[in-house]
Amino acid sequence: MKKINNNKIKVRGTGCYDPSDNSFGFTPFNEAPSTQTDVKTCTGGGKRWVTTGSDPSKMITLKSKESSADQYADFLRQFNALTKDLKPKKPKTMPQELRVVKEQGLECWLDTEKCEMTFTGTIDLSRHPRDWQAEVLRQVQLIVRRLPASDKFNHVINNLKYGGNK
Repeated sequence: MKKINNNKIKVRGTGCYDPSDNSFGFTPFNEAPSTQTDVKTCTGGGKRWVTTGSDPSKMITLKSKESSADQYADFLRQFNALTKDLKPKKPKTMPQELRVVKEQGLECWLDTEKCEMTFTGTIDLSRHPRDWQAEVLRQVQLIVRRLPASDKFNHVINNLKYGGNK
């Protein structure tokens, strides 16, 4: 047993007694070199590292408190922080040719093959700290007003209404 600040800490190891000179030696286990290299951490408890060995791997752990209001956002924030220096082989951006709305922090894409619509909105919270809900509503209303003017959107809706794409 090793004693530090009146707290007992158990340490695994091997003790050797030498009767010739009446001495005792102790060699602790787990004194091997670390199996993790290039360790990076982020706020929230996330961690990224590279394993050592014959076939190194890149590892990530994400952590969120059970009581968190939005665990998904916690994980996403940590993932983005830990992978910001990793570049994908193909950039993950929405194709520009399918975009039907782009104005005032709002973008909307239309995939005619899948009959799906994706929209993203950006709100500057420093400009809208108290009326962010009104800003979200304004962006949704902007989508509703702009989409009927899009030929691509009308084509998809008409195909769905009249049984074109199923």
